[in-house]
Amino acid sequence: MSVRGGRVERQAGPKTNRIIDVINWGRGVFIDAEIPHARYTVEILLEHILGKKRAELYLDYDHLIPDGRMRELMRYIEKRLAHWPLWQLIGTVEFYGLSFRVNDRVLIPRPETELLVELALKELARLSHPGITYAADIGTGSGNIAVTLARQRGDLFIYAIDLSPDVLVVAEENARAHGVEGSISFMRGDLFEPFAARGEAGLECIVSNPPYVSSSDWADLPPEVCEREPSLALRGGEDGLDCIRRIIEDAPRYLKAGGVLLLEIGRGQAVAVNELVHASGDYGRVETHRDFAGIERAVLAERI
Repeated sequence: MSVRGGRVERQAGPKTNRIIDVINWGRGVFIDAEIPHARYTVEILLEHILGKKRAELYLDYDHLIPDGRMRELMRYIEKRLAHWPLWQLIGTVEFYGLSFRVNDRVLIPRPETELLVELALKELARLSHPGITYAADIGTGSGNIAVTLARQRGDLFIYAIDLSPDVLVVAEENARAHGVEGSISFMRGDLFEPFAARGEAGLECIVSNPPYVSSSDWADLPPEVCEREPSLALRGGEDGLDCIRRIIEDAPRYLKAGGVLLLEIGRGQAVAVNELVHASGDYGRVETHRDFAGIERAVLAERI
């Protein structure tokens, strides 16, 4: 097999159109091209094209894939070899057990961001009271955090804010798909800008996965991230903390006493973010939490 200019050489295709032969061939193509998670990638593409679950691919491994579906698979493989993100090709990604639509305008939800949801649910349970609980998701992107929280908490109303109108279209579609559009107000603006004319918002929880990639880290990102995902959702300035500074500074005016700010942060940023929180003088309890890989990934700060 061979790959030239991001194109799969047709004469170097699988031995047959059997699912198992195609999986083994596709795995080799991606390994040769140094595409990570080679077998998983071809399994996900087949799952999408054939409408089968990954486990079903192996239960039905002798099934012959029709020629039309094979041509479709080749097109997907060529795009992945050209560093299109897998989930942009599929058009959906799973987050916290839910399926979210994504495209090239939104940041693809990552598994580590599920930590923010877990922490928010824990804090919202602590802050629970009769009536509606109010929260905000700053930089909502695909709406994955806001929609997931709304699905988990029927008493929650969330303000989901993003600067991009194209992003908000996707987030609203995801909210409708999961039946929580009535629990979320999607608002366009820069961080807390939509609240500026409203004064204090009386929020129990503010959660944000802001842009936090530093200039030095940006240069080391793989092409499928820096070339295919929106830089506005990723780049956080020279040290990666531009948006984080603003959120830490502005959040207290919108949080109730005892309410919490939850921030996703980048590798190695925990000390600097903790210093910013303590320096503000507006927060009491401050915690740093590690993700499943052991990386300090989230900072929790409780409003005094």
